[in-house]
Amino acid sequence: MTTPASLYRLQKQQTGRILGPMDLDHLKALGNQSLIAPDDLIQVDEGPWIKAPEVGALEMIWWVEPLDGPRYGPTTAGTIAEFLQSGQLGGSELVTHSRTKETYTVTEFLEEISRRRAARLKSRTIKLEEAPEPTEATADSPAFDAALRLRIKQLETDLAHAVQQLDQQSHELARLRGLLGKSGLSV
Repeated sequence: MTTPASLYRLQKQQTGRILGPMDLDHLKALGNQSLIAPDDLIQVDEGPWIKAPEVGALEMIWWVEPLDGPRYGPTTAGTIAEFLQSGQLGGSELVTHSRTKETYTVTEFLEEISRRRAARLKSRTIKLEEAPEPTEATADSPAFDAALRLRIKQLETDLAHAVQQLDQQSHELARLRGLLGKSGLSV
């Protein structure tokens, strides 16, 4: 008899929103897409809420030291890659392992992670005729799809919030221009 897989819930500290229940693959996908912050909380199987980095399977073990701000982390390798791709990091910032204190620049770090993954894949290589039926690719997995939908929803929410702020600021600017016009001053 097999035991059922654990179910996880994620509470976003910034909004208080609770996501889940979800399986571990879905939770990891969220973590690697920079959707889990170090101060977010995780609940495993209706247990107590714990800080996300305390869930070992998330591998939130890296600290980022930006050139112009406070240290961030611990976080995942996927989040660091996402930050570099989005332009939030430039590549020369430092990344430090929380336990071993290994330190790399972001660029070196991503090269090292890529090298380690390639080595792991190579060590797992088996002959094609011995291979079991092909497994579903990550991009086709339900967990990846759910994480992608969640990321899209978050981006849509962020966009709606930004549009709302822009609208409010436009109204405030129009109001201030009206006040200036009444006083005889010009902008």
